[in-house]
Amino acid sequence: MAAPKAEGKYPGIWCYSDIFQLTPPLLRWCVRLAGYGFVAAAPEIYRRIEPPGTAIAFDDAGRTRGLGDAAKTPVADFDADCRAGLDWLGKHRKVAGGKIGAVGFCIGGHLAFRAAFQPDVKATVCYYGTGIHDGKLGKDADAGSLAQAKEIHGELLMIFGAQDPHVPEAGRETIDGALRKSGGAVPDDFVSGGACVYEG
Repeated sequence: MAAPKAEGKYPGIWCYSDIFQLTPPLLRWCVRLAGYGFVAAAPEIYRRIEPPGTAIAFDDAGRTRGLGDAAKTPVADFDADCRAGLDWLGKHRKVAGGKIGAVGFCIGGHLAFRAAFQPDVKATVCYYGTGIHDGKLGKDADAGSLAQAKEIHGELLMIFGAQDPHVPEAGRETIDGALRKSGGAVPDDFVSGGACVYEG
C-alpha cells in the first residue's frame, strides 16, 4: 500500500497487477498514485499459490509460471479476494468514504473490470484487460464478465492497444457490443483501440 504522507482522507484505489504480481514497476505505479493524492493498495493475486512477497520474473520462465498460477485460480477466489480487499480499503483511516476506484493491467485489467461490479467502486480503469472479450479468466473458461456488465454503475475507462494480439479488433468489438447492450453510454470510437470512457 502507498498513501500520501499528509494526514487527511483520500480516494482509495484497488490496484491489480499483471501475471507477474507486485514487481517494481507495479510498486512504482502505486507510489506515483499516492503522490497524486490517492491511497493505492495492490493485492498479490496469487496469494493462495505463491509465498507472500513473490514477484515473478519478467522472463519466459516467469511468464509460464504466472500463466500457470492464473490457470489454477478459480474466478470465485479472485472475486472473494476483491470483496475482502475493497472492504479493507474502504475502512482504512486515510480513505475517504464513498471514494473507491479500481485499476488493473492485463489479467489485472480483467480483474478490475470485475471489481467494477461492486457497488462501492465508483471508477475503474482497465489497461488492455485480457479475457474480457472471450470470458477466459483464471481456471474458468468463461467467467461471464461481459454478461455482468450491466452491474457496472461507476465510470469505466478501457485502454487497449490497436495491435494487441491478446485483445484483437474482433475482441474489442465484442466488448463494445456488450457494453452498449448493458445500457451505459459508450463513445462511437470504442473499437478503434486507444482509450474510451464508458459511463455505467
